[in-house]
Amino acid sequence: MEIKKITLHSDTSGQEFSLRVLYFQCSGSAPSVYIQAALHAHEMPGMVALDRLIPRLVKAESEGRLSGNVTLVPHANPIGLAQGVHGETLGRFDLNGRINFNRSFPTKMAKELSGRPAAERLKATLIEIAVNADVVLDLHCDDEGPVYLYVSEHQLGEGRRLAHAMQARVILTDASDDPISFDLAVGGRWTAENRVEDTRFAATIELRGMMDVTPDLAQQDSDGLYRYLVDLGTIVDVLPDIDPDDPIVGDVDSAELIPSPVPGALLYDVNVGDWVKKGQRLAVVMSEPGEKNQEILSPFDGQIMTRRDRRFVRRGDDVIKVLRHPLP
Repeated sequence: MEIKKITLHSDTSGQEFSLRVLYFQCSGSAPSVYIQAALHAHEMPGMVALDRLIPRLVKAESEGRLSGNVTLVPHANPIGLAQGVHGETLGRFDLNGRINFNRSFPTKMAKELSGRPAAERLKATLIEIAVNADVVLDLHCDDEGPVYLYVSEHQLGEGRRLAHAMQARVILTDASDDPISFDLAVGGRWTAENRVEDTRFAATIELRGMMDVTPDLAQQDSDGLYRYLVDLGTIVDVLPDIDPDDPIVGDVDSAELIPSPVPGALLYDVNVGDWVKKGQRLAVVMSEPGEKNQEILSPFDGQIMTRRDRRFVRRGDDVIKVLRHPLP
């Protein structure tokens, strides 16, 4: 294992950021894999999963069972990690440019952006490392939710293989060519190369919710990533068979976020994974004690996919996500 630290100069004097990259290299021809975690800096499930994966990669490398290169960035956003406001880390948006760290990826190389803000240079650096791999996995998490994936529509077949390894319950596909997220931005760079029969694959993996940071879940997610590397042939190993359920598949537009029409305390009637009917009450928002609560109803038949983890909402805050799908 080789560890490199990439220095990113801050936008102010007297400060710099360091990006830690782990390289596991071999002379094999199996697919090379890039995995990063915590692009939204305060999302920890992916980082702890990689912590459990690293010793297994070290072992595979030392035993000559590594057949393809693996590159890890366990914490992809040192800028967001430093954004502490009144004791809370705010790592989803760049407080300087007010842009989501998983949006607005530059098309230029990092060396061409020396005069641009640090967040732009960070994004360009991550893209430049990732595009050299055959498989790119970006680890995130939701507020409260299951393991689920975002994949390009034309890569659904490989998405199913990844879902089986990770025991993901849902795959959301995207047919758009707009490179809005990291995985789509990587795919856009690959497409620009005009390769014939390009089999490279990029996906976003959502590892449950913000609070799902436990030793058992970290091990489970590490096991899933390791199994996928074995399935790819990147690592040579023999693992026991698993028989996961087939994930529900829907396009990104079939998952609808429902906002709260009023501010107040949020009380849920349903849990993640519950099947609901159109018009069923999902939650209530109590704005004024002693007065009538505001009901939040399901707009269609489907499954509860994610929930907000805070129990206070402002008017217009997204509360719950329902995946449109026929009831089982």
